[in-house]
Amino acid sequence: MRPGLRAAALVLLLAGAVTLVAAAPKKEAKKPTGPEANAALLVAARDAFDRGRTEEARAILIRIPENGLTPDKADAAAYLRALVLEDGNAYDQALSDYLARHPKGVFRREATLALARLRYVSGDYAQAENLLAIFTPGVERSATGRQGLVTRGLAQLGRGDAAGALQFLASAESDLKGSPEEESYEYATAQAALRASKPSAAMAALRTLLERHPQGDYAPQALYAMGTALEAVGRQADAASVFRQVAQRFPLSYEAARVRDRGIRPGDTVTPLLPIGGGYAIQIGAFTRKDLADALARELRAAGNEDVSVRQGSETPPLFRVRAGSFATRDEARALGERLRRERGLSYQVVPR
Repeated sequence: MRPGLRAAALVLLLAGAVTLVAAAPKKEAKKPTGPEANAALLVAARDAFDRGRTEEARAILIRIPENGLTPDKADAAAYLRALVLEDGNAYDQALSDYLARHPKGVFRREATLALARLRYVSGDYAQAENLLAIFTPGVERSATGRQGLVTRGLAQLGRGDAAGALQFLASAESDLKGSPEEESYEYATAQAALRASKPSAAMAALRTLLERHPQGDYAPQALYAMGTALEAVGRQADAASVFRQVAQRFPLSYEAARVRDRGIRPGDTVTPLLPIGGGYAIQIGAFTRKDLADALARELRAAGNEDVSVRQGSETPPLFRVRAGSFATRDEARALGERLRRERGLSYQVVPR
């Protein structure tokens, strides 16, 4: 064959080869199978649940075989299966099964809290408190732990041990003060104090709640409880004023209906929300050392004066002021100061609350 023909033939052969390569079908990416595929389904189910698509999450979980996941993924799947259940009894059983099968599971604390809350709302306070024993004051740093502490205190209160509940909640103060769970904590503390016949302690917790969360979830209940506490110490006029505030500020709340049942009407003028429980206190001492102020405060509480606080001033160096009482008038505050002067030889001054 002549050289020109050979070159032309070679070009044609090469072109045909290129055409065959181009026409060859592309290989599809290998799809995951077995545990890998099931793990991907679990991720999709969790994502659907987090987005509020519970039906979708439930449908995806059904596609995962019972033994189709590695142990750590099986732990997460078991907890998620419980969360997507609609039936209350089935949810209860699924949580119990999860805790039995995964005693050291990643979601053990969350499942315990959920199960304890079910026991609490059904009135089984002792069982709820028993479950919540895994939550310990002084060490909780997560939202689950803090919620567990509050629920544990409420369970103890529901069981009838108001004094014990108040003491337990006081021991958890460092975990809960300033946290997102502070509002529910202060309300639980106030309820325990009221049932333990310590209205002054209840008012202190309620004041903190209303000062920091004036429009919070517990605000109507807290304001109504403040009126109840004021009634308990014989301050009927102040109590009526606070009840009136409930009807003024939260007219659609259940507590407003309770106020109306008392025959109290809101009136035309909205009264200031704070100070609540009195505008005056007595100051018994001011110290440059906090330990000395704390010691005096403990001494006063031990003598039966419940509403005692130590307040740090803004001076440099700061002064720590010991204050007691919460009164509507200067005369009422002065009466407490005179009693402490006679009984304990303490000097005092009346100060704004």
